[in-house]
Amino acid sequence: MRNLYDIEDWTDVSCRRLGEILIEAGKINLFHLSMVLDIQRFQKMPMGEIFLAMKVISKKDLNQALLVQKSIQKRCKHA
Repeated sequence: MRNLYDIEDWTDVSCRRLGEILIEAGKINLFHLSMVLDIQRFQKMPMGEIFLAMKVISKKDLNQALLVQKSIQKRCKHA
């Protein structure tokens, strides 16, 4: 399981979406992701906000995952 709180632990990861980051970190599973994607088809809410409303992840987990995502995306743009 990857450590969401150590961004350096993600140096070998290619461009990722929030759901992929949370799955790889062990914070959610495919069932959770599938539920959120279904909800998003009917409600235009950010994925992270839906996970929070479902009480699947904490606000701290979401903030850390978003930092990881931002860091990864910066590297992808420069690659």
